[in-house]
Amino acid sequence: MEIRYFVTFSAILFLFGCETKEAPVNERKSDAAVFVYTPEYESWIKRQVEAKLQIPATEVYDLEIHPALLDRDTIQDAVILVNRRAYAYQVASSDGNTRFEELVGFTGPYNHVFTHMGGAKEIKQAPPVGSSADFPLTVFFETISNPSQTDFFVEYRIRSSVNRNYYTIDDGRVVLTFSCPLYDFEDPQNPTIYDIRHLDSEVRLSKDIGLYHAKVKDYQPELVSDFNHYYPKEIVPSDDLFVFFIFDKQSKKYVTPMRPAADE
Repeated sequence: MEIRYFVTFSAILFLFGCETKEAPVNERKSDAAVFVYTPEYESWIKRQVEAKLQIPATEVYDLEIHPALLDRDTIQDAVILVNRRAYAYQVASSDGNTRFEELVGFTGPYNHVFTHMGGAKEIKQAPPVGSSADFPLTVFFETISNPSQTDFFVEYRIRSSVNRNYYTIDDGRVVLTFSCPLYDFEDPQNPTIYDIRHLDSEVRLSKDIGLYHAKVKDYQPELVSDFNHYYPKEIVPSDDLFVFFIFDKQSKKYVTPMRPAADE
């Protein structure tokens, strides 16, 4: 198992005999307070994850710890991401034929999201993110649903599409508030591309979420060998709004007030 610790630009990380790998720069990452951990903390997180997912000691899996201030207090929290690629391949090969799994990109409940709220005695688990085991989750942090705390969202792949799940913390629980696509190349000649914007509201403290039609710059589908592994280099946004969503405080979900054109 490989464990990675990620810090934001303002964080100071103290290491005690552990190897770290620098995180890719996620531009929406929030500022984080000083985050100090020890090998005992690492082992504690590992034990919690393995107990909740029933991972045997012999399994190789990937675990990432991302420090952040998720709720209103000033105690350091963390988002924990787990990828079980080796387990996905083991399950796929159990019948001796992986052709179907290869076709669907080894998609299944093999990527997981956990949170640890500072001082809590256990980590909290969100529902598994059904996605390709070949692509670990990517996490971003931003104040969206509540100005007094930090939300986070993860991006994941399902075959030729990349999607996004939004989460917030409610009374110590991690809550899925919204899911949406970023792009989908199932039809390579007419791909679906969105520019997702977090919009300030004049009447709500929470931000609205708008999906705008977009396109890939200099897109040449004939040059793409495998859309299941394709990432556009540059998305060109437009002002053509597809749909927007507002945060419902009661349900803790993003909902759309828009109606189909036929109902107007």
